[in-house]
Amino acid sequence: MSSKRVTCSGCALLCDDIIVKSDGLYIDEVLGACLKGKERFDQVTAKNRIINPQIKKNGELEKVPFNEALNEAVNIIKNSSRPLLYGFSTVSCEAQLKGIELAKVINGFIDSNSVICQGRVLNKSKETGITLTTITEIINKADLLILWGANAAESIPRLLNKALFSRGKFRMTGREIKTLIVIDPVKTASFGVMGVRDIALQIETGKDIDLIRVLKEECCKADSIQDNGVAGIDKDDLKRLLLHLTGAENGVIFIGQGLLRPQTREDVIKELLELVQLINVKQQKGRISVLMLGGHYNMAGFDHVALSTFGKNHSLQFSNNCLIETSETIVSKIEKEDFDCSIIVGTDPVSHFPSILSKKLMKQPLILIDNKQSATSYVADVIFPSAITGIECGGLAYRIDHVPIELKKIINPPTNVDNDEKILNKIINALRGV
Repeated sequence: MSSKRVTCSGCALLCDDIIVKSDGLYIDEVLGACLKGKERFDQVTAKNRIINPQIKKNGELEKVPFNEALNEAVNIIKNSSRPLLYGFSTVSCEAQLKGIELAKVINGFIDSNSVICQGRVLNKSKETGITLTTITEIINKADLLILWGANAAESIPRLLNKALFSRGKFRMTGREIKTLIVIDPVKTASFGVMGVRDIALQIETGKDIDLIRVLKEECCKADSIQDNGVAGIDKDDLKRLLLHLTGAENGVIFIGQGLLRPQTREDVIKELLELVQLINVKQQKGRISVLMLGGHYNMAGFDHVALSTFGKNHSLQFSNNCLIETSETIVSKIEKEDFDCSIIVGTDPVSHFPSILSKKLMKQPLILIDNKQSATSYVADVIFPSAITGIECGGLAYRIDHVPIELKKIINPPTNVDNDEKILNKIINALRGV
């Protein structure tokens, strides 16, 4: 039994200080992982693990040899003229590249989970600009942390442990000089880690835009804040928020799902980015940065892969094996039922999408590549089991702060289970008759 330090692919934080004890065949113990990380390692032997290819026959999923599943998937794709590919946030960058290649080969439309999450911030940043930061810089330099619509204590459990409670290379002190501000309409678990110097702002639901606009108008003019406050936040707290924003040496705003949920108006994100740029122009001694809290461990990876290969970070539509311009997204394609089959990789849209979209998605043949059972697996027509990236196979992933991290293989996957990249490549070769 040997111990090794590995990177955990339980979430987008990609913690690289996890200790795994293994004999090369099985994982005996995992040290240092949070609950999400432990769940990731437990998936190796979980009851809902998929380890056999399956095809739906007479309304029931049946285990079949890989080649039979491959032939069925190829037949579905060949009989399709408007294939849809979606997911790709829980696979390696190498697999994402193969997914885009497959979309090009079959003249399909491909999108990732990012389009309804952090991709929305990146889209708006093309208009406003964006000031990014890294986890390392936050640990070493930050003195102000703002969780805006973000319940980091539960969604990314070790983020506050690293960013808030660490001392840092360039700070003689740690938690005592760091201010935490939580802006959220719901009193989440993140409110529970606040100290006496921190600020809890329980904002009125849907009023984020009002707060942002007041901050933009009153930036660097804290004495002119209106007496009745805004969005349920009183004048004193508004003044404290402004003073921290304009006086921080190195502050970061964590943009959470509360600001990225589908029903959020796009101008909320745009105006928040404009606020950050405005503050940084007027800052005398520091700056404010942003960091997007995407959930899936390689959501940022798809944006980088798509942008570097085709100059667009999501929603790629191919025709005649060439990229064409489109304003469609995965949501609009499904809403219009502008597809006749779907290839889902490493995600569960049937559970995650609104029911009206899920029902439309289920009307057409569905091919799934994943390592665990889900609502999507129960309605799939073809299922390919995949290895767990970061445990049973390696590959590149982009951390939450867009820093590339190499994931390593720890143990072998179950017999005859390939990684996502190989599965996608076999589909491509079968379609080409190779």
